[in-house]
Amino acid sequence: MSLSDATMWSAFARADRRYDGRFVTAVRTTGIFCRPSCTCRKPRRENVRFYPDPNAAAKAGYRPCKRCRPELRDGAAEADRLLARDAISFMRSHLEEPLYARDIAASVAMSPSHFARRFRAADGRTPMRALADLRAERAERVLLEDGGTALEAGFVVGFQSASAFTRAFRRRTGLSPARWARRHQGGAR
Repeated sequence: MSLSDATMWSAFARADRRYDGRFVTAVRTTGIFCRPSCTCRKPRRENVRFYPDPNAAAKAGYRPCKRCRPELRDGAAEADRLLARDAISFMRSHLEEPLYARDIAASVAMSPSHFARRFRAADGRTPMRALADLRAERAERVLLEDGGTALEAGFVVGFQSASAFTRAFRRRTGLSPARWARRHQGGAR
């Protein structure tokens, strides 16, 4: 079913989500193309062109909007998930190092505040909570494989204090690190 220019313009002007995936709107003066549901400031009608899909708009020389991310199937939500995936990958590879939110944000080329909002939208946790959870997960393996004390395991995986380690570990397992180690190392401790 083909849509008329008037229908597409009306959908774009209303930011109607029902039309996402059916066409994209390109703005001649900015060189950007958007989804019909984009919340951008609407251009003048004579500067707008319609294309059946993002590939057609890109071939015509337009670049995708950074707000609505029309080149991705799920738009901005997918971009947030990819961002969170990349940030978690960076965290996993640097667990033993002292990491701050600004370091993680820099790894994905974003400002710390914007990164924190986007990460939380995708993952449901703050970046530092995700980092603590990853470290607690690794601490479980360290305790099982290397033995040693729970406190040593916490410092090995990058926690800076015993209280932060205990809090994150208890949140993950429901047990203190020492009790968890006793339970999973056959009661030897």
